[in-house]
Formats: sequence, structure tokens, C-alpha cells
Amino acid sequence: MLLGLALLTLFGCPSVDWSESYRYDQQSPFDLYTLYELLAARPEGMTVLRDSLDLERLDTATASNYVFIGHWPFYRERAVTGLLDYVERGNTVFLAATEIPEDLAYHLFGDACYYEEFEDYAGYGNERFPLVMVDSVTTYRYPAGDSFHLVNIRFWKPTPTALHVVSDRLLCNETLDNQVLGVLHTSGINFVRFGWGRGNFYFHSNPVFFTNWFLVDSTAYRYPEAMLSVIAEGPIYWDEYHRRYRRDPNSVGGQGATPRNYTGGRNLLNGNRTLLYVLERRELAFAWYTLLAGAILFVVFRGKRRQRIIPIIPPRENGSRRFIDTIGRLLYQKGNHAALARRELAFLRLHLNHRFGVKWAEGDPPPADLASRCGLPPEVVERALLQIRVVSSGKALHDGDLLRFYRAIEPLYG
Repeated sequence: MLLGLALLTLFGCPSVDWSESYRYDQQSPFDLYTLYELLAARPEGMTVLRDSLDLERLDTATASNYVFIGHWPFYRERAVTGLLDYVERGNTVFLAATEIPEDLAYHLFGDACYYEEFEDYAGYGNERFPLVMVDSVTTYRYPAGDSFHLVNIRFWKPTPTALHVVSDRLLCNETLDNQVLGVLHTSGINFVRFGWGRGNFYFHSNPVFFTNWFLVDSTAYRYPEAMLSVIAEGPIYWDEYHRRYRRDPNSVGGQGATPRNYTGGRNLLNGNRTLLYVLERRELAFAWYTLLAGAILFVVFRGKRRQRIIPIIPPRENGSRRFIDTIGRLLYQKGNHAALARRELAFLRLHLNHRFGVKWAEGDPPPADLASRCGLPPEVVERALLQIRVVSSGKALHDGDLLRFYRAIEPLYG
């Protein structure tokens, strides 16, 4: 029986991936294959933005459209500035995501509405883009007032699903060219237009309505069709680059990051995309559970300590300070005051670099703003620089010269 179950698990019918993946090249219910093919078939054509070089095309593009549909666009500051300039030249941005990133949102909604309206809120949820749970909903498209009945499906049956809406408090500034274009019945706003320069931003807070499931449904495709009608004529730029989080180039790590809404605990399965991917595929799930069973059996039968007790090794004594004191006394006893002063000068440069960020290499002139960066009077710094020039000249130093040098540079240590 166990063998038959294993064979059925390995070679049974493929399962359906019901996760909201938003992949443009997959045909699972909540991927974007259908939308991608429809937009690519437009006469003006479509370009996929995959890397930073592709993004530079937006810097000079005119009479075009930018499209992003997914959980969250991971924009950096440069990308936000580029999008604002792109729209200001008369282009169109269509953004369907659970919420607008902060660096872009406060430009579109205004500082007062985005920050001051929510200063009194100290909870852990997102009051700007709150969640509503619905399985079926009637949506409206303005200004025509057209209505559309949509049903959220999971595993082939209607299921309450989390949808984001836009708080009306974000639209408190009536002087901005912002317009509500759609709502989720009585749940809240889900489609907004932002006028910016000669172009427009369009934001839709429910990207799931643009996936394969809704576009191939003969009773539901009219809704995404109506929403996408705001896309103007001209070529389309499809953004894949900002779909995943990319770390700073100077940091170590890859592109795959845990989603922003992952909190662990009860959200272990739904929030961890890697584990969710494994469990949705029969072969990987079978291997995963086999691994867990093997680990449990090992802990029960072979988890005892099977090695001798590791002895405690005392830490090595740090003799750096004693070594420096010894070298200093030797130099002083030999009367080599110049070498002792040069070594102290090297320590001083290292101290200024670590504490004040002063880049002062040996042989270079001192920084012109040394006094201001150290927070000392100019005459004190000038006295120290005078003694430093005496030491750097390479002349022999006597006891009095060495004493004057130490007294002069002592204030630089703060």
C-alpha cells in the first residue's frame, strides 16, 4: 500500500499552482501569461525590462506606456525619479500592486495626506492600503459607472480572499490632480488616476484581477479589459526587473528575498514562497516529507551524543598593548625620538580616519577643513600641524622636541 501511494504521489496527475505568482511565462490560474500575450500582440509592440540597461530606455521614451503587475514593485530612489520624469514627459504608467511603495506614494498623494493623516495610527497593519476579505464582489468603473461581478476562486471554488483597497484619507488634498476611477462596492477604492505633468499614473490595488483566471473567463474578462483601457496608444514597456527584491551591488546575496509580508509563525506556509512551491508539487512534497521523517527517526534512534566532551580552550591573551609599550620603551631608550614620533603620527592618522573620517595619507598635505571636522580652534590645529611638519621633515629630535610634539597633537585625540 505504501509503495502504491508513493508511485501515485510521484507519477499522478500534475497539481495546479494556485499561488499568486504573477509570472508572465506560466499558465497557472494566477500568472500573467494571457495578459502578456495580448499586450505583446499590439501593433506598437512591447519591450520587457529585465535589467538596469533596459530601464535606461525609459529616460528618452515618449508616447509610450509602462506596465507593472505583481505583488510589490521594489523601486529604489533612482527608479522612482525615473518614473516621475517618464510620466511628466507625457507617458502613461499602469501599476497594479497591493500598494504603492512609500518613495513613490508620498509624491502622488502629497506629504500631508500620506504622513500627517496617519500620525495618530500606531498599529501594525497598513491603514493606507487596508485589507478586505471577500469571495465575491461587485466592482464599479468610473466615470461611466459600469459594474462588474467578480468571484474569487481558490481550488475551483469561491473562497474569501484578501484584497487591498486605497484609504480615502490618502486623497485628502483636493488641489492635486487625483481621480477615483474604481471601487470594490462598499469595501473601498481600488483604482486611482494621478495626473503628473503631461502624463498619468494609474494605480490598481488588486493585481489578481489581471491574471489568467479572470482574463480567460467569459464572464469576468470585461473588467480587466475596462481597467486596461486607460493604456494609451504606443509601445509598452513591461517591467520584470522590479518584480523581485535586488540587494545593493556592494552587498552579498542573491535576488530571492522573503516577501515583505512574511512574519513567520502561523504565516510559515503562506509567507514562505520556497516552502509553498515545494508543497504544491507532488515530487518535491514527497521528498520533503521523506526528509522530515528521516530526520525524526535519526533524532529518536541516533541522536545521542557519540563523541567525547570537547575540552574548554582558554582564549589567547591579547599582548598587543604590552608589545607596543615594549617597542616604545626600546625606541625611547635608544634615543630614536624621530622614529617614535613618526609611529605616533601614524597612529594619529588612523585615529582621525576612524573617528572623524579624515583621509590623510602619509606624504599628503593635511585636509584644509581639519579644524572644523575635529571641532577644535584653528590655532590649536595649526600648532599641531607645525609640530607634525617638524617630525615629517626627517630631522633628528631631542627630548624637548618629542615632548612638544606630544603636547601639540594631544588635543587632536579629543
